[in-house]
Amino acid sequence: MGHVNTEVCVGESAGAFVFTSRPNHSLTRPQERLVFWSLAALCFAAASGFAVLGYWLILPFAGLEIGLLAWAFQALREREDDYESLVIDGDLVVLEWHAGTRGGRREMNRQWVRVACGCKTPGRNCRLSVCSHGRATEVGQYLSDEARLQLAATLRSRLQG
Repeated sequence: MGHVNTEVCVGESAGAFVFTSRPNHSLTRPQERLVFWSLAALCFAAASGFAVLGYWLILPFAGLEIGLLAWAFQALREREDDYESLVIDGDLVVLEWHAGTRGGRREMNRQWVRVACGCKTPGRNCRLSVCSHGRATEVGQYLSDEARLQLAATLRSRLQG
């Protein structure tokens, strides 16, 4: 899996530590439409050229290709509101997330929270979880491995203090 660009906000608000992460959707709606229609025009132009040469059977496949492209852009649009947020405020740790059709909120006591970070190979394919009372919730899904390791260190120091 390639590197995922993310928008991350780490800060303190009235003494509380706040971490927010969301995927970086770099195309605006008008840019998205421009890219889609440019690709559609290019695909249909190439398919029409082959159809003129007698390979008319390519036209339904070009339509299928554009339909799949439209489906892919729609799937990306449905994930625009995805985010994860972790707030450490006093003795309360609040984790909120929204990913596709799933979302949730989990409140934990700071004294019982443990940070678990494991990598399949040193510094690569890392998974970061916040654990409490036998339940682990993954955090940092929009981050690179390096940023996940940095967040783990930050959370450990914040939870100790």
